[in-house]
Amino acid sequence: MGDSEETHIQHVFDSFCKKVIRNEALNIQKKYARFRQRQVSMELLEQKGLGTEFNYSEPNFNSSDSFIVLGIEILISNEELANAIAKLPIQRQKIILMSFFIGLNDREIGEIIGKSIGSVWYQRQTALKDLEKYLGGNYEEK
Repeated sequence: MGDSEETHIQHVFDSFCKKVIRNEALNIQKKYARFRQRQVSMELLEQKGLGTEFNYSEPNFNSSDSFIVLGIEILISNEELANAIAKLPIQRQKIILMSFFIGLNDREIGEIIGKSIGSVWYQRQTALKDLEKYLGGNYEEK
């Protein structure tokens, strides 16, 4: 292979890598833009008179139920919620805990448990419906 062919191949590869990185950066920007659109400011809620309904209380670790996922102990101080999660099948428990308490996305969860993104999404949606059923559909955070 001549010097010019190697140089051409190098330029083509460099161009490909730059496109991949640029597209990934755009995907991340779009993801964060969607996230920002979905967020609601606490100031906005207070202006609408809804801010008074939100309160924070220190968790009571003495009466917490714990779940262990990925070597991380997750404490849930709300007994009703902990009991509802405990009623779920083990795999759905793990998906709910990894998604909402550890903050992993469906792709990351899928890689950990060996399932596709679609399967993780479906299992999470089913688990949420089951939790709603177990909690009576009128769950309010305590």
